[in-house]
Amino acid sequence: MKKFPVIFIILLFSLNSSLLLANHTPASDSHSHRPELIKIKDIRNTAKLAQSRKLPILIMFGTDECPYCKLLKEDFLIPMLISGDYTDKVIIREAHIAAGEHITDFSGKKISMGEFSARYGVTLFPTMVFVDAEGQVLINNIIGITTPSLFGGTLDDSIDEALLLTSKKLANKNPPTGK
Repeated sequence: MKKFPVIFIILLFSLNSSLLLANHTPASDSHSHRPELIKIKDIRNTAKLAQSRKLPILIMFGTDECPYCKLLKEDFLIPMLISGDYTDKVIIREAHIAAGEHITDFSGKKISMGEFSARYGVTLFPTMVFVDAEGQVLINNIIGITTPSLFGGTLDDSIDEALLLTSKKLANKNPPTGK
């Protein structure tokens, strides 16, 4: 009779441990609900969103092989999306440069990603371009990543400047009407 409770306890502990392990989410799955940068295929959709929200568009031009592109995405752009602090400041997109990739540009023309990047003077990766809803460049491109500890400030300043210029452009297009 003494063995039954011990075996029962061992069996119960084993079953409970198995259930705990079955419900455990591995660390690799913890990023499954993490936002990712949207890779643009048709920039017109992003332009419509920028127009309706009166925001600039930040396009990060990059490649899979570029370690600095990955650093920029992982350490700056994705955390910006996660924070929610930039929702009312900028629309962030990725232009993925790869052989055979195409994009529908602001005018509706399908062009190569290489041609699209050349329009904005992109020759090195990563490069961040700030444009308005019509595809017009707002401020100078940010090329590469300078000192990572200072880069966040540079990026924030650029976003604020692009947002201010977007607001000014829209105000000039729609001057206030007086009575």
